Amino acid sequence: MNNDRIGARLRSALGHAFGAETVIAGEAGYDDARRVWNGAVDRHPAMVAFCRTSSEVAAAVLAAREVGVPLSVRGGGHQVAGLSVCDNGLTIDLSTMCAVSVDGGISHAGGGSLLRHVDTANAQAGVVVPAGVVSHTGLGGLALGGGFGWTFRNFGLTCDNIVGAEVVTADGRIVQAGEQDDADLLWALRGGGGNFGVVTRFDLGNHPLRDVLFGQAVFAVDDLPRGVEHYVRTMATIPDAMSSICITRLAPPIPGLPPEVVGRPVVMIDAVWSGDIDAGEEPMRRLVGDGKPLTTRITRMPYTAVQTMQDDLHPHGRGNYNKSRYLTTVDDTAIKALREAGNTVPGPHSQIEILRLGGAAGRIDPNATAFAHRDAAYILNIVGAWTDNIVADAHIAWVRDTYKAFDPVGSDAGYINFLDAEPDRAHSVYPEPTYARLREIKRRLDPDSVFRGNVPITV
Repeated sequence: MNNDRIGARLRSALGHAFGAETVIAGEAGYDDARRVWNGAVDRHPAMVAFCRTSSEVAAAVLAAREVGVPLSVRGGGHQVAGLSVCDNGLTIDLSTMCAVSVDGGISHAGGGSLLRHVDTANAQAGVVVPAGVVSHTGLGGLALGGGFGWTFRNFGLTCDNIVGAEVVTADGRIVQAGEQDDADLLWALRGGGGNFGVVTRFDLGNHPLRDVLFGQAVFAVDDLPRGVEHYVRTMATIPDAMSSICITRLAPPIPGLPPEVVGRPVVMIDAVWSGDIDAGEEPMRRLVGDGKPLTTRITRMPYTAVQTMQDDLHPHGRGNYNKSRYLTTVDDTAIKALREAGNTVPGPHSQIEILRLGGAAGRIDPNATAFAHRDAAYILNIVGAWTDNIVADAHIAWVRDTYKAFDPVGSDAGYINFLDAEPDRAHSVYPEPTYARLREIKRRLDPDSVFRGNVPITV
């Protein structure tokens, strides 16, 4: 059945009472409606439905089931494999469901909220919800898969701060998840991905915070061993209020960097202190000031400012290919792999990221949420990104080669939000007891596997 016929059948199944905007193949606006953040993704849904309410989401879920076509759900559309848009099926777009309100220690956010919606509303109340590092990322996918950001070592992952949710299930019911409602579903939403329904509202615990310290150090690639060793050694003893990342890439034009270094391989340490500002001066100087970097800077800024700093570095429309895994250690083998990859970075938008874990996110009982591997030491994320598809193959090959070079220190497990379309990795992402419990909840709520994440839970 072609997309035109599927689209017509979906419209018929939705009926005249369905008030949300829909776009089907061939209509004006269709190509814009099907685009996602990753410009390498080119999927063609039969229909995109821009749902405004949970009832409209429920109607769309039932229509897809009636017609017998795939269903996908798009919040921000940042999932790297583009799985928020399906071929020959119905894509539920939640972008109009982006209202955010703050009620004391709880922030309520629509399922289609972007991080900037959450950050802006919270800033007015002087609070934050731990989240990612690019403000045009969708809250939903980030939160359901985990949610690392600039405050996770201090306040936990985004998923750790989910205290309740409204969910549309596979049979069209609108249910509440919470400690007093459906505690098992709440547990699954905290790291189990989009496998259990459409989350139309998140209730998130927030934390008082307005300003942070941002710090950055840049090392030349020839000094990579010293820079990475300094990062590893310092982060092993740094207070939990510091979250930071070590990035190997071609140097962008940044304040204080000598012009002759721009465009050459460097190692960058980016860090954010989310505790008491005065108490953060010494540990921040220790992390980004010591180790003899080429350049260093420390500045106080609003949390909302640091949340938008990387927006232009990760815009919509570029081609992207990622591979990611946890690392057991960053030793001489890892440093050698980093140096070789740094000297062969295929373009100005590609990079290797190493994120030191631990802190508050690492102290949560591993059985308390579906998010697993809290004892992992680091995340490795290798990003290939390009603007011209003629170089796509070279970037993808570099990502794969670099990933393989980390085999001696790399885990089979990985962080679900950094994975591509890798369904076979479900049993490494989730330990067996966690996976077994997720399967039980999946069987109860979605026995026909209507919802499929990038790491799907099978029934």
